[in-house]
Amino acid sequence: MLEKRKVVQGFCLFGMLGVLAAGTGCGELKRLRRENQQLNENVSTLQQENAELSTKATQCESELKRLENSRKELESKLKGTGAIVRVKNGAVSVVLPDAILFDSGQTTLRPQSKATLKKIANILKSEAPNEMIRIEGHTDNDPVVKQKDKYKTNWELSAARAAAVLHYMVEECGVSPTRIYISGFGQYQPIADNKSKAGKAKNRRVEFVIVPRGGG
Repeated sequence: MLEKRKVVQGFCLFGMLGVLAAGTGCGELKRLRRENQQLNENVSTLQQENAELSTKATQCESELKRLENSRKELESKLKGTGAIVRVKNGAVSVVLPDAILFDSGQTTLRPQSKATLKKIANILKSEAPNEMIRIEGHTDNDPVVKQKDKYKTNWELSAARAAAVLHYMVEECGVSPTRIYISGFGQYQPIADNKSKAGKAKNRRVEFVIVPRGGG
């Protein structure tokens, strides 16, 4: 009788362990299914993000090609003027060394610069009739000496030079005053090293930036 009771207890214990094992297995299966679902959702999200990035990359490549084509076309039309055409911060920019435009330390346009400015104005009116044009004045890092009483720093000097160009473009070349404005950066956006005379000459410049629609 005692032996039968032990056998029955053994079967009961075995059954309970089986139930517990089955319960543990079901719980693990549910957890794995949840993890698998989460992984599938993550994969779907990553695929969507990858598709969006691919689209943006294609758009960027297309825009870069457009800018480079515009740069080359403008460079060809300005050949022989001394202007340099480059792509700057997502915009096409026409760079004129200040030696073409001004005497040292001055803000009055040199007479020989006016033909170049007229050519640039005509191109801007025909090739970019709807874009805004920002005229930027830039200097080297030498302090103002000759007109210190008039221009306290290179900021004032660079802005005055940009303004002189703007007035000529509007008053003599017919560029609409509603689509042109100035910025004076002084010495703070160099394109070359100010340690050499050649570098300083490159930094003293006026730039015509064709501002993309919606840009600033």
